[in-house]
Amino acid sequence: MTMMTRGLFLLCLALPLQPATSQYDRLPTQKKIALIESGAVKPGSQIVFAEKELNTYLAAKAQQVVPEGLRDTKITIRDGMADGYALVNFVKMRHAQSKDVGWLLSKLLEGEHPMKVTGRLQSANGTAQVDLDRVEVGGVAIRGRALEMLIRTFVSPLYPQAKVGQSFELGYNMERIELRAGQARVVIANNQSVRAAD
Repeated sequence: MTMMTRGLFLLCLALPLQPATSQYDRLPTQKKIALIESGAVKPGSQIVFAEKELNTYLAAKAQQVVPEGLRDTKITIRDGMADGYALVNFVKMRHAQSKDVGWLLSKLLEGEHPMKVTGRLQSANGTAQVDLDRVEVGGVAIRGRALEMLIRTFVSPLYPQAKVGQSFELGYNMERIELRAGQARVVIANNQSVRAAD
């Protein structure tokens, strides 16, 4: 083995192992999601969603779901965890849903506030669970009943099937979702035992 070959070999050992890319990885985000939802992904496949592409997708989706009161959305993905950031105007969000927040809440929550949410994802055997570690609004940590009220008032009406702190079925034959630094990886089950979500 020459010096150069030995040097290249050692360099390869020092580099972090990256999984081989699948045939799906270069597709647009919406196409990847459509393939998963239609059951067209081969059993045993893995589809990677890079943090950058997820941020682009989420920004566009946020405008559709919450046309007023939410902007500058961004996520940062770490191993098993994710941080979400946004500028939120809770009163405008409710008005966009043709709902009122009431006088007291409107005074407490008026204006735009930076919001940060840190959560963990555990996923296996066709199920997942999202647990919130920390929620901050305007730099102030929100916990307990105040956090429950925010979720019930502002998240649940937009995403009635969203579950926090509870296990839920992934559907679409997804075996699990893994969060790794800078990416989310969807692993499709090797068989069709995991039923599609309703």
